[in-house]
Amino acid sequence: MKKTLKTTAASLLVLSVAAGGAGSAFALEGQPAPAPGQAAITAAPAASASQKVYADYVAILASGNLARAVNYLNNHLSKVDSWTASMMVLRLENAQNAALGKLQKRYESSSVQKAIDAAWRAGGSGTYTSLLKHVKGDTARKLLTDSRDQGYAVATAEGMFFPIVNYPLYENWKSRVTADIQLYVKMMADEVRKPTLRDAGLVISWGELLQRNLEQEKFLMQFKGSNRYTQVKSQYELTKMNVYYGSNNTPLFDYETKKIEAEALAAYKRAVASGDASKSPLLLKLSSFLKVVEKNDGKLTDELNLWRSKQVPLGVGSSH
Repeated sequence: MKKTLKTTAASLLVLSVAAGGAGSAFALEGQPAPAPGQAAITAAPAASASQKVYADYVAILASGNLARAVNYLNNHLSKVDSWTASMMVLRLENAQNAALGKLQKRYESSSVQKAIDAAWRAGGSGTYTSLLKHVKGDTARKLLTDSRDQGYAVATAEGMFFPIVNYPLYENWKSRVTADIQLYVKMMADEVRKPTLRDAGLVISWGELLQRNLEQEKFLMQFKGSNRYTQVKSQYELTKMNVYYGSNNTPLFDYETKKIEAEALAAYKRAVASGDASKSPLLLKLSSFLKVVEKNDGKLTDELNLWRSKQVPLGVGSSH
């Protein structure tokens, strides 16, 4: 079970933790190592009032008390400027990702998995209100309470349950942070509420998939200096693979008939027709792709395979 849970969690969290080399150096005292693909936060706020709030917060994170850190953000973020607020929020994300592995181990026992499964089925949802109402057993209840208070959500895939960063919680702080982090939080929260993939299958519409990719492109074009640029870039590339290839269980072109999914074709055509390809490299490339699709009567041919291999090559570690 442990191996299955770890593998499942890693696959579902691929959009939550970007690919890349993990950082190890602490930029400031109490600075958690950045998650893979995330830059270390190296500067401190200038204003004295903000400095005091910031310093107190860093000390809380250094203690490892994530529940207290979440509570501190709720009560103090309004007292600092937007830049400082952004750094505080991103520090929480770094700390949560750093602590995720330890928390995940607590989910791996059979008894905990069975208790959460029974509670999920009884309540019909994975909200903490429902899970805590129906869960049996002190161990599972304590785990769910700790996960909630520390800012995690409970996710499921392939019949397993595990924690992920609860980005919808971050939306409570969106009005306090800078524009790039506002958009970043929005994109990450969307992924938690409606994951792109589950059990190797696409679980959002093709149109929504493309819109997410366009939103990621917008972030990359507008916020090149963002602390989360590298992570969003990784997300963008992964989403683009799904746009052009689909997933193992939801391929863009049917395995048997080789025909393109009608819903995807319609959604892509609408996006190209209503968008401005001169301002979006993604739409420009998609427009070229649709021309090749039309030329081949909507079927996956050698010509289409060659186009994709050159224009959107599958990356290392792809699930396709």
